[in-house]
Amino acid sequence: MSSQTSPSSIRAPIRIGSSLSTACRNKAIAGVRAAAFWAAVILPLAYVPAAYGAMGFETWSALALIAVHMACVVVGHEHGTSSNDIPSTHA
Repeated sequence: MSSQTSPSSIRAPIRIGSSLSTACRNKAIAGVRAAAFWAAVILPLAYVPAAYGAMGFETWSALALIAVHMACVVVGHEHGTSSNDIPSTHA
């Protein structure tokens, strides 16, 4: 009898850890995309006070608002387009 372990039993925890970290990363990315998408939907409501200089908005802060909005649009544009999220219409 040999006390050697098989290579598959040594690699199993690595595979489990790798798949777990991939799943966590995918969930985190989906959460960031969802938050960015909804922020991109809501942020235009802040344009009206920014246009009138209300609530302490200045020129630089209005430009920052537009930059943040554009960043949210870019990051959130793929929210909900994953093939796992779209229900199949085939029976």
